[in-house]
Amino acid sequence: MKNLLCFSRLFLPAVAILLAGCASVQPARFYTLTPLEQQEAKPNPRDEAPPPSVLIAPVEIPDYLDRPQIVTRDGKNELNLAEFDRWAGSLRENIAAVMAENLSILLSSDRIFVYPQVRGEKPDYLMALRILRLDCIPGDSVLLKAQWTIFAGQDRGGVTHMAAFTERLADGSYEALAAAVSSTLAQASREIARTLWTPPTAAPR
Repeated sequence: MKNLLCFSRLFLPAVAILLAGCASVQPARFYTLTPLEQQEAKPNPRDEAPPPSVLIAPVEIPDYLDRPQIVTRDGKNELNLAEFDRWAGSLRENIAAVMAENLSILLSSDRIFVYPQVRGEKPDYLMALRILRLDCIPGDSVLLKAQWTIFAGQDRGGVTHMAAFTERLADGSYEALAAAVSSTLAQASREIARTLWTPPTAAPR
């Protein structure tokens, strides 16, 4: 009986501590990128031609970003992974989907597709998008550096563009960070839309 009492005194507090630890585990939070508002739809500057159709090739992102956790930068060379703040799904696919929605709004076109396209329509343009950098600094800013190539014409000659876009963060939350990433994608979408309104010249053979 005495041994049982000693066991109870040791065992029950240990169980209580374990249960308290389990109860305090932080639940994961999930974030997604958002497209532009419909109000940004622009009239077709080439009234004589229908809005262009665009096929977006699979988006390329750096390997260190291709993970569920939101990756932030601390200093020049150090990266941090937010264990409890994650992207809701594939970041690559989310970027492609948001880019398609943005271009659909900016080009006033319902013929913007993400590879693999569902319809058999041959697009006017093929766009290859590569994210070179996505530096997220909590409480400070987001820097997006992107490279895109627009292919047009029968020979699929392409022209490559590259630009960097920045957005200040409203606060130190991950919600503000996701909103800032969405804003830099919106900036990139506007620049890409301008290049699509001006058909690229096929590269010389």
